[in-house]
Amino acid sequence: MALAQYAVNAVAARISLPVHVSREDLLSSAQVALVEVARRFDASAGATFATYALPRLQGAVLDELRSGDWASRSVRAAARRSDAAADALAVRLGRPPTRAELAAELQVSPAELSSLQVDVHRAVMVSIDATVGDDGTGFDVPSTGDSPERALVKSERARHLHEAVQALPDRLGEVVERSFFGDESLTDIAADLGVTLSRVSQMRARALTLLHAAMSQVWEERPVSAQGGVRARSQQASYVSAVVTRTAGAPPARAVAARALFAPPPRTPAALRTAFGQPA
Repeated sequence: MALAQYAVNAVAARISLPVHVSREDLLSSAQVALVEVARRFDASAGATFATYALPRLQGAVLDELRSGDWASRSVRAAARRSDAAADALAVRLGRPPTRAELAAELQVSPAELSSLQVDVHRAVMVSIDATVGDDGTGFDVPSTGDSPERALVKSERARHLHEAVQALPDRLGEVVERSFFGDESLTDIAADLGVTLSRVSQMRARALTLLHAAMSQVWEERPVSAQGGVRARSQQASYVSAVVTRTAGAPPARAVAARALFAPPPRTPAALRTAFGQPA
């Protein structure tokens, strides 16, 4: 058991863990992997158990981190290339590069560069209780209030997320609601459900994977390929289909948001009178 904790600490020392990552979840994944490693260990091979187990436990912790990352590995790799190119250009030019210069250095179009940056920013997660970011800067954002258009977008997104949580299979929805909305610890949830802590951690991770697939399909109209065995792929397909069915009566959320946020303002006299509730 001490090896599992050591594996988590070793990974945390090598990379900077995001603030939203729970060490308890990483430890649970290492402990689950420890069982499989113990089953496969062959003492006659000549290696000690610690030598055999440690790299495999670290791999399990890294897999857990990757599974919780909403950005694909290709997006992360492209982001690293973009950062390296920006640093090289800054040294060469003596100033921060423009978007056009960075796109030319990466040999991509400005539109492709913008799309990459949007994907990277979308994958950034912070704790709702955090007051500072990973770089030590504060989240001092002025509260100006939501415009009617943005309030509509937030309401639609919250409604779709609520439908997706309600459609979660088995007891996954209960784990999500109690963990994220009820502010209950995984230990308390495990004791109440009569399962192990590692099992609850697995259930929550599975629920987040399904929610990500459903929201990508319904909100962004971007399907997510299912991972795992036949049962996992079948579960994700049926769940996403159920969420789509539950939200089928509403207009496409992205279309509503796009029309609300990016529609040009009325400019003709008749349109202006109509906008202010006066007869055309």
